[in-house]
Amino acid sequence: MKAIYHDRAKQWGEGYGKLQSATKNIEELLGQAAEQVTAEWDRAEDAQGHLVPTLRLSDWTGFASAVFAPDELESPSHMRNRLNRLWGDLLQIRSSKQLRDLMSTDEENHRDA
Repeated sequence: MKAIYHDRAKQWGEGYGKLQSATKNIEELLGQAAEQVTAEWDRAEDAQGHLVPTLRLSDWTGFASAVFAPDELESPSHMRNRLNRLWGDLLQIRSSKQLRDLMSTDEENHRDA
């Protein structure tokens, strides 16, 4: 898996190590599919002006993203659930794209017949 850490994520002190640990969890969760996925960590400002970690998982079909509360990174089981849902979102995008591609190919084949 390709992992990208933007400067604001890298400059987060101890939080940066937590993001790296979360990336390892993503790789374990995705298994062989991790080769096709990019994980992109950054930090953004929330409504209260606090910097919060963000994650964007992407592949050739699109992307899914999530914003985390900093304390979420403290709970491995909670993070695993959040990462699992985010991976599920990306898989849904992937299957929708593949279905559209198949339907488009099927329509072209019927027109050519």
